[in-house]
Amino acid sequence: MSTNTATSVSTGCFVSKGKYKRANEINYLPDEDDKFIKHRLKHYAKQWDELSVQIDVLRSDLNAQIFDDLVAFILSCHKDRHDIHRLPITEIPTAVLVTGVNTPDHGVMFSNMNYIIKAKVTPFVARLLPKDCLRISSLINSIYNQLTNTLINPEDIDLDDSFIDESIDVDNTVSLKKSVRRKCTVSMSTLSKWYTEKCRTYVDDQSSRKKAKTFASPRKKALDLKSVDETEKQDSKPHIVIMIEDIENMNASVLQDFISLCSSYLSTLPVVLVLGIATAITAIHQILSSSTSSLMCMEKFHAPPASQYLTHLLDKLIMTPNIPFKLGPKVFNFLLDNFLYYDFSIVNFIQGFKLCMLEHFLRNPLSELCCPVEDADAIASKLTQAEIEHFQRHPSFVRYVEGTPGPVQAKTVSDCAAVKIRLAQEVKNLHSFHKVFFPTLSFLHCLGQNLPKFPLGKHLRELYSTCLSETIQESEGYKQAFFFLRLMCCDELCELLGSCLKTIESQTSEKTLLRLNEDVNKFRYRLKHLDDEIEESVPGEAEIKILPQRAKLHELKEKLQSMSSSRKRSPYERLREEILSYLDNHFKCCLVSPMSLSLHEVLYFNELAAVKEQIRPSPRYAIQTALTEPGKLLSCPCCQCGSDSILSSMPDLCIVYKLHLECGTLVNLYDWLQAFVMIISSNDGPENKKKSKSKGPTVEQRARFIRAVSELQFLGFIKGTQRKTDHVTRLTWIWIVAGLSKVFLIHLYCCILLHQITWSALGGGLCITS
Repeated sequence: MSTNTATSVSTGCFVSKGKYKRANEINYLPDEDDKFIKHRLKHYAKQWDELSVQIDVLRSDLNAQIFDDLVAFILSCHKDRHDIHRLPITEIPTAVLVTGVNTPDHGVMFSNMNYIIKAKVTPFVARLLPKDCLRISSLINSIYNQLTNTLINPEDIDLDDSFIDESIDVDNTVSLKKSVRRKCTVSMSTLSKWYTEKCRTYVDDQSSRKKAKTFASPRKKALDLKSVDETEKQDSKPHIVIMIEDIENMNASVLQDFISLCSSYLSTLPVVLVLGIATAITAIHQILSSSTSSLMCMEKFHAPPASQYLTHLLDKLIMTPNIPFKLGPKVFNFLLDNFLYYDFSIVNFIQGFKLCMLEHFLRNPLSELCCPVEDADAIASKLTQAEIEHFQRHPSFVRYVEGTPGPVQAKTVSDCAAVKIRLAQEVKNLHSFHKVFFPTLSFLHCLGQNLPKFPLGKHLRELYSTCLSETIQESEGYKQAFFFLRLMCCDELCELLGSCLKTIESQTSEKTLLRLNEDVNKFRYRLKHLDDEIEESVPGEAEIKILPQRAKLHELKEKLQSMSSSRKRSPYERLREEILSYLDNHFKCCLVSPMSLSLHEVLYFNELAAVKEQIRPSPRYAIQTALTEPGKLLSCPCCQCGSDSILSSMPDLCIVYKLHLECGTLVNLYDWLQAFVMIISSNDGPENKKKSKSKGPTVEQRARFIRAVSELQFLGFIKGTQRKTDHVTRLTWIWIVAGLSKVFLIHLYCCILLHQITWSALGGGLCITS
């Protein structure tokens, strides 16, 4: 048979993965002049890169102590395992790390721990997740793959398509992914043989390096190396560290079998376990049996709590004048509440802060000047005429111009050079305010953090939230704090002022803080030398007022108040009142609410609605909004319409969803299909409409309808019913006023059937009798 006449018995369809296309950020920018947004996006990227580096440094500093303790514990394990006079070891050295309930942060902590242990202790580290431990075979396979593929570690290489760089070949990435996930049958004996072979080469390399570095005579070198060589080979074998991230979610039987296997192979495999626990150490005894837990020699370690990390993050990075971008009261309180009462995750708090920062630079035109103080003049001088006009139309700038005098007001509106100078000056004023505001806030917090009932809050963030929302002097906590300060003795007040000065001693570059430091030191000196104070003389105090034997209650109260006001005060009381009045005046000047400053929108972001639906959305409301108004979500002009109208250009799912809203409890599938076909074919010509009416729905139209109904069922809006085979049941309802009136009419109709209703005369009312 010739090749020309040969025909294929079957046809095949071969699918190949397309090339990765990098997302273009310009497509996700809002509708505005691109050049303005690009400038602000550059400022955002620069500031966030600097802030993220500081966050990583802060995280490493906070976890440094716990990581050092873990490294010291692992190094101390299996030191005398080769002693012939020692009994065989059956207990596995186990570090129990209590991580806390902030589960989204555990991945970052264990990733850093994996890196540190590999760098300082041993290259043989395996990290296990609950999804890898469904069976004992998959658990051992995961350990073997991580230990043998030291160059291709799944933790070090992110194989997600959204993070693949353009320079990486897609085919090589796919083959790499397949090689990493290759399955093979592995047992503990196989792992033991591999470890023995691996350690032999590892020890030979280490000993050869040491031999090359020793300088001595050949005879002495031979004697020393002969005696030390055996002990080096015994002790220089690296440990095998196995980290189990979340044992509460692991299969208990699989974990027990694995611990028993490790205990039996402990003489050949120096295993060290690191168990992560989110709740308490008692969870180990609830998951494992007593016989299994007796095979582990456990030592407990506590990770720093998430609240402590949040306090460090806010006090050292966010609530400082070093970062230009600031959160307004609504957004700041929302992020705090979301952390404290929702997920307790620092990672989510940082991502929320990043989202607020991105929204500020994208949506607010004034954020062009949200920059460090040294760059304010340069950025303001480069503003174009169009950008200045954009600034002048902003409500905040209009309010600022209205508050200026008449001649300055006219110059600010007409002269572009004057506008640039005033904008740069206002940004500098905001930065100067922050340099005084935050140290003074720390001073006030230190002044009231040990008072009874904590009137100013336990943490600095609570006081900062109060200052953002209102004037601090008008709050009840501030008044109560000064009431308690007026009850302090001399030594306590002197010591308290000394501790408050330590909070601002490194920030006395500003004249206001320098003056505060000098005045408080003078007050402390006077408190220590009270004998030098001049006593107060009260005129007419020699006359002793004698209360009458019989007097009315209000007269007695007035006389007692007058006597107390004219009472002679001691030198300490007068000095204490002078100190508190001085501090009160200083706080009134420096702790003004930042939201009352002119052009505060340049640095402060307070648009809660813009971020709330993204950080903590309502899934059902978001789905219903997307189905009723798809034009807003897709940014498609052909789908823009009201929530009650239906267009043929909408997605099939939206058309089917809007049609099912017009039905009752049961939806007829045939009528639903006919309505769907009528809408999607509304743009066809008259000839096509006649053909479609005569032939009925096409195969394509039926397929589109079936797919849309299946998607609607998957979202949970409908389900099948056995009452009628060609019907489905609605599961959700949107109550409106008309719907409520229908319910009322149905209820009234039932009352008519069940009761006898008699109407009285006009103005008599309604009487219901059984």
